[in-house]
Amino acid sequence: MKYICSACGTESLGWSGKCATCGEWGTLEEYEEKVEVVGEAKPSIFGSISEVANIKKAGTTKDSSERTSTGFKEMDRVLGKGLVKGEVVLISGEPGIGKSTLLMQVVLKNLKNKRILYVCGEESPGQLYSRLKRLSGEKSSSKLEENFLVTEDTVVERVVELIRESHFDMVVVDSIQSMSSSASKSYPGSISQVRICGALLTRVSKTTGVPMFIVGQINKGGDIAGPKVLEHIVDCVLYIEGDQFNQYRILRGIKNRFGSTNEIGVFEMKGDGLAEVGNPSLLFLETDLKSSGSAISAVLQGSRVVFVEVQALVVEREGEAGPLRRVANGIKKPRLDMLCAVMSRKGGVFLGDKDVFVNIVGGLNVNDPAVDLAICAAIKSSVKDIPLDNDTIYFGEVGLTGEVRGTWGLPSVMDEAQRSGYSKLIIGRSKVGKESKLEVKKISRIKEI
Repeated sequence: MKYICSACGTESLGWSGKCATCGEWGTLEEYEEKVEVVGEAKPSIFGSISEVANIKKAGTTKDSSERTSTGFKEMDRVLGKGLVKGEVVLISGEPGIGKSTLLMQVVLKNLKNKRILYVCGEESPGQLYSRLKRLSGEKSSSKLEENFLVTEDTVVERVVELIRESHFDMVVVDSIQSMSSSASKSYPGSISQVRICGALLTRVSKTTGVPMFIVGQINKGGDIAGPKVLEHIVDCVLYIEGDQFNQYRILRGIKNRFGSTNEIGVFEMKGDGLAEVGNPSLLFLETDLKSSGSAISAVLQGSRVVFVEVQALVVEREGEAGPLRRVANGIKKPRLDMLCAVMSRKGGVFLGDKDVFVNIVGGLNVNDPAVDLAICAAIKSSVKDIPLDNDTIYFGEVGLTGEVRGTWGLPSVMDEAQRSGYSKLIIGRSKVGKESKLEVKKISRIKEI
């Protein structure tokens, strides 16, 4: 008898609560090694051989390219114009961010013509019904509630049989960490249990063609069920970003087999649930017109342009000891370190004796290098204590040699800026390619800001 870790596969002769290799708790499981006699006839334990079919015939009979709406245009945008038949969507985010609220609203918007199963492993049916009444208000009726079926069963094999034998149009599993399988002796929520339960739920969704939403909780390490064991199993991974104390939520696609991962959906948290924000172009702008250290930039998220306010605060150190502080909120800290070094060496602003704090207003996380120019402009504005024009957009990438380059998506940014009432656009050396009413200024070096 030996034991194998379900997380890393390490073999051990004795059981212990913690794996000595990967450090996971409760992952060692018994493994009985069977000795096979050489030359002995081995009957097939799987029955007949696998069936095969022509790809065109199999694709037209078992799958469909038609999309069904979730009821939210913003969510459909991230999914790629809606749900595909048999699609499995993993939705995750920090505790209290609004995962269950969003899925309950999706359920409410589809109860008129769909029969929906909700697997409530974390809430009781009474708590779920209270949430239903709060979100639906006067819209709820007995006819709609007849299509809303709930199960408290967390044994995945029984839930799979329920989905296979009953006719459902949508399934919600909240959450995958509450499910357990008899195939594993680990505790619910362990890597082994999550992997097995996710595979069984995905297979029944594919065979029955029922779209399924699975909630994946974030653990203390910041991962989805440990090392993200579900991401390769499901079709789509959605992540809800935002601070629970901020009213705005951003739905971002990390993986999508049936659409682009560049799109985002913007929601606003209200008393009666999440409300869509159809035009978020000016949503993250809260500019103080009389304050220095603030610049406006544009970020491309798929097919939409979002204007963001970049704030910078530069503080001189008066004889303080210790390392310099570079605090980045909304951008990656290595990016800020690089831009501070470029500004000190090539931009004419020495930051070697100053602490620099940079913040993207609204809680938006930006990875687009097009905001480099706005960050540098905000830093220089804070150092010089000179406010920048509130009708100017900074759009360009800054290199290590101090050059400013143009980035892709400039025509879309120009159209949206003109529509939103901006008058000036400062960009790197690139071809504009079209006429515009905007005053476009090109700079080649970071010193020219």
